[in-house]
Amino acid sequence: MKNKGEHLASILQDFKDCYFFLHNTKEFHIVENIMNEGFVFESQLSHSTDRVNPYEPIEVTYFLFQRKDYGTYTIIIAIPKIIYDIYTAVSNELDICVEDVFTINDPIISDNDELVYTVSPKHILGYFNQKTQEFYLNRNWDPYFNNCMYRTPEKKTRNTDQK
Repeated sequence: MKNKGEHLASILQDFKDCYFFLHNTKEFHIVENIMNEGFVFESQLSHSTDRVNPYEPIEVTYFLFQRKDYGTYTIIIAIPKIIYDIYTAVSNELDICVEDVFTINDPIISDNDELVYTVSPKHILGYFNQKTQEFYLNRNWDPYFNNCMYRTPEKKTRNTDQK
């Protein structure tokens, strides 16, 4: 019998050539909001999610164990590698962070003086209910979605004034 992490890893293996980022939450209404409006986070995606490799089920198991206090609903962000490579290339070309490329809204400043970004609901694969071990596919997920086709990121201007 597979544990929760092995089960989730086997599900993710069906979605080939994607980078997977996981985030846990306790409230189902938050799950619905994320799947419909996108995933909002501060600063860097890696501060709010964990990237996992579904071909290393122990990574997924470890994530579920380590993040269990954050909730039983696991949000799954799945960005195809080819799309992520485009985001990275644009990021390098414009000398900006990759979050500035894939955010669907212009970043805003939070109360913590951090930039706030939004991952498109088209990159939200769905969620995994750890209690029932069921996976629910997000009807908005689009493996062909490329945010660069809808929003053009801008190169950051550097302040060159010296005092």
